[in-house]
Amino acid sequence: MNMMFLFIDSKTGLLPLAETSGGGLMGFLATGGYVMLLIVLSSMAVVATVVLAALRLQKKRVVPDEVVARLQAVPEYAENGDIRPLQQFLASHDSVLARVGVLAVSGNYSSREECAQACATRAKEELHGLETGIPLLEMMVTVAPLLGLMGTTAALVGMFSAFGGDAEAGPDTAAVAAEIGVALRCTIAGLFVAVPSVMAHTYFIRRLDGYAVRMGSLLDQTIHDFFTHFEVRRSPEA
Repeated sequence: MNMMFLFIDSKTGLLPLAETSGGGLMGFLATGGYVMLLIVLSSMAVVATVVLAALRLQKKRVVPDEVVARLQAVPEYAENGDIRPLQQFLASHDSVLARVGVLAVSGNYSSREECAQACATRAKEELHGLETGIPLLEMMVTVAPLLGLMGTTAALVGMFSAFGGDAEAGPDTAAVAAEIGVALRCTIAGLFVAVPSVMAHTYFIRRLDGYAVRMGSLLDQTIHDFFTHFEVRRSPEA
């Protein structure tokens, strides 16, 4: 059974990282002590962030095909002379594109420029909401290797302390080897968290950029079609 001990060394005044280790994953983690615990917690945060971001950035939640088809069909609604079915559909649909697209066909703006500005502002707000949690991945790209470095440094302190033992008996080679193993394990664990974090961060940022470009193109075309086929009248101000 793997056990991990944290106590104050009477000679060095330092917290040893670990006293015992075993095989397998638990043995690997146990030898890292409190630093490895921080790295494990960081990895759990990364996994949770990736899962939530993946669910939030599904295509059906951002730019579903059915909403795209309805927005592209504005000329067909113009032939029927009634845009209200499209407005009602967008108002009831729970997606980012629908929440922004309903502004484009609302008829509340007297010019294309005013409508485009309102849609762009709302789209920025929606996309900013989709970014929730993703900055954590960027932070972990830096934090995880630093935690690994901290564990490595702490292990090196223990290693050099092992050289200062009994002068006649010489350095405790077993302790030195153990501390070197701890240093390498902490470095590996830190990189193991950082590498997937940078990959996930890059993927999600590129996905968000793709959604932004796609939405911008669709909204521009929708606004153009709406103001081309429908006359917008504003009630005179009192």
